[in-house]
Amino acid sequence: MKIRSIAVTAAIAVTLPLAAACGSQGTAERAADKPAAAAKADEDEVDCTSQETSQADWTKHCAEGAGEEEAPDTELKFGDGFRFHDGVKVTVTRVERFADFHEYDSKPTPAQNAFRVHLKITNGSKKPVSLDDMSVLVSGATKGGDAEITTWENGASEMAGGRIAPGVTADKTEDGVLDKKYGTQALVTLAYMPSDGDVDVFAAEPNWTGPIR
Repeated sequence: MKIRSIAVTAAIAVTLPLAAACGSQGTAERAADKPAAAAKADEDEVDCTSQETSQADWTKHCAEGAGEEEAPDTELKFGDGFRFHDGVKVTVTRVERFADFHEYDSKPTPAQNAFRVHLKITNGSKKPVSLDDMSVLVSGATKGGDAEITTWENGASEMAGGRIAPGVTADKTEDGVLDKKYGTQALVTLAYMPSDGDVDVFAAEPNWTGPIR
């Protein structure tokens, strides 16, 4: 088990004023969203000018702000994607329990759950994306508590080092252990700060929440 530091990400989170993190670095692309054509068909079935339209349908399709996401774009579930303004899209597909340890891995204690985060990264920008510009932080979603980030050798595809070319999709992993006292719901936060890009460092970072299974 090779421990990697997450001090930089933690320091950023601590030093930024809470009130400053009020924007977003991109938009959500939720797995549960209807395709645009299906959503348009639903709207076409409702006559917003008719007095026979039910209150429920009018509220859903005709009221101001109808159809807008209630949750912020930065609050996501596993399987949802987040597309940054430069076109790079990241999806946390799942967080699974891990038990396929290599003989040289340092095993978790009985009080810890070992896990592996699976991410899909699509470079929709016009230039290569450095994985060194991304970092992942995992914590308990219900009782707090930060996970200890590491690497389990078998099947790992680390987020560290290398680049993803424009138009290419890559599957990556992030491993670690979370104390069992913090529960089995994980909160995955991704920080993306390209060194050669125009990034709003005060904008909220995307978070994915879901079970460790």
